[in-house]
Amino acid sequence: MNILVIGGAGYIGSVTTELLIKKKHRVIVLDDLSTGCNFLVHPKTIFYNGSMLDKEILEKIFTKHKIDLVYHYAAKTIVAESVQKPITYFSVNIGGLANVLETMVAHKVRKIIFASSAAVYGKSKTFPINEETKKEPCNPYGASKLYCEQLIIDAGIAHKINYVIFRFFNVAGSSISGKYGMAKKKPTLLIPSLNDCLIKKKEITIYGNDYQTKDGTCLRDYIHVQDLAQATICGINFLKKNKSAIFNLGSNKGYTVLDVVKMAKKNIDPTLKFHFAKRRNGDPDKLLTNTKKAWKILKWKPKYDLKKMIISDYKFRKKYGKFFK
Repeated sequence: MNILVIGGAGYIGSVTTELLIKKKHRVIVLDDLSTGCNFLVHPKTIFYNGSMLDKEILEKIFTKHKIDLVYHYAAKTIVAESVQKPITYFSVNIGGLANVLETMVAHKVRKIIFASSAAVYGKSKTFPINEETKKEPCNPYGASKLYCEQLIIDAGIAHKINYVIFRFFNVAGSSISGKYGMAKKKPTLLIPSLNDCLIKKKEITIYGNDYQTKDGTCLRDYIHVQDLAQATICGINFLKKNKSAIFNLGSNKGYTVLDVVKMAKKNIDPTLKFHFAKRRNGDPDKLLTNTKKAWKILKWKPKYDLKKMIISDYKFRKKYGKFFK
């Protein structure tokens, strides 16, 4: 297939692209490199340096390449920043998707895989969270993703577009090859932030110790990025049946921030130190999913555990850190 990966120079996009290439697909990457990195662009892709906000470059790509399917992984994703810049998050995330869908319709492209987020559930009191759990996002990032989902659903009805929407829980780790991963000098996600501190021999800051969890720190469901990439391959096979669906993707296991820190201390450096700081705006106490729907329909199950997530990310940061943005 000819697959357009929007955001293919970013974290999840680059890992997925590597797997798509391995599966013999022809991949076209669109990325403006605002957060993505040149070194994460797979050498066997056709790369366009540009934005999904630019209708002209989208038109150029769809005209030049017979696109069969779109992978949409481009978005602004930092929760705390979204609280400070809600207008930017809505204009980029929703406006960019609208441009993509509009171009798909014009070129009769009927299949899309979209990266949504567990943030659409907000501070859910239902555990574990399934796909039917009430959506009440508690920050502009989550709200923008929920609006994007509805836009895809409505476009699907109006223009006969089949879609797979994946609600990712906390993604971590690097590709099994070790070549692709989270390439940020100042990461906001826990595991790369933790490994950054390990490499630099710094204390890690834990934001909040008064949440309603076993040890007072936030509880999250982590998924290895390679498992996530494999799920998207399953998504292609599902779309070939001309069906549409929404799936949660996680490990079905919950770990607190302190659990993750202890795992890193045990497997990488027992001298790691931490300190507590105030809560960040918009962080819910718990996010734990139920992925039975993906197991049943996509025949997908995660393979890699938390230890593998932490160690693979650590090795990636150690090896490629000089290229990070």
